[in-house]
Amino acid sequence: MIVRNILAKGQIVIPKTIRELLGINIGDEIIIDIQDGKIMLSKKEKASKIFYEISKKNRVNVSIEEIKETLEERYREE
Repeated sequence: MIVRNILAKGQIVIPKTIRELLGINIGDEIIIDIQDGKIMLSKKEKASKIFYEISKKNRVNVSIEEIKETLEERYREE
């Protein structure tokens, strides 16, 4: 467990070891969510990466509906 203080503007610093483990880099977007009274942070994947994952199933045609469904499943607000 890592403990961090909240800075003056409500900021926290994500330790380098955690950023490296999750592949978080400067400019990446982070999703902030609350579940069961806990703050959950996760790295938001770029749409191009998701599209690549869908299309690499050895299929030439990928429908826009399939892309939308995949994006909605990954970023569904609950």
